[in-house]
Amino acid sequence: MPPLEDIMVIAERGLRVSVTILATYLVAVWIATIWWTFRDIRARSGDVWLQVTATLLVAVFNFPGLLIYFILRPQQTLAQSYVESLEEEAWRRSVGDANACPACGQLVEPDFLFCPACQARLRRVCARCERPVLLSWKLCPYCGSMTGSAAPAAPVTPHVP
Repeated sequence: MPPLEDIMVIAERGLRVSVTILATYLVAVWIATIWWTFRDIRARSGDVWLQVTATLLVAVFNFPGLLIYFILRPQQTLAQSYVESLEEEAWRRSVGDANACPACGQLVEPDFLFCPACQARLRRVCARCERPVLLSWKLCPYCGSMTGSAAPAAPVTPHVP
């Protein structure tokens, strides 16, 4: 059996190797969390001050700093916020499309003939019933008369089978 001193030397070497491997692993995880935090905050905010603060928080306080960062970080990434704003804009356009000026996008009343913001012509007045008619309509939906400059004086009667 080897002497006790040899066993102690072997145990000490094994312990040093284990501690070195563990320390290297912890440093690598620490650097990885700093890098991940930097990349995550850059995806969530364009504010440079906030990016530096969040990265330093994790660099200085390590895992407690990472926990604090998780609590305080913005919920959405910039890409998610952008997609959400596009969806909201598309929804607003689909809901308010009928009452929006095609030239400037301002909301207008359904009976406006001109846009009060950009003065674009929105509708014309029907020659027969004097109700507002969209410029693209060829027939007045209220009285059935033809619209436009080549419109006949008599209203068009709908075909009934």
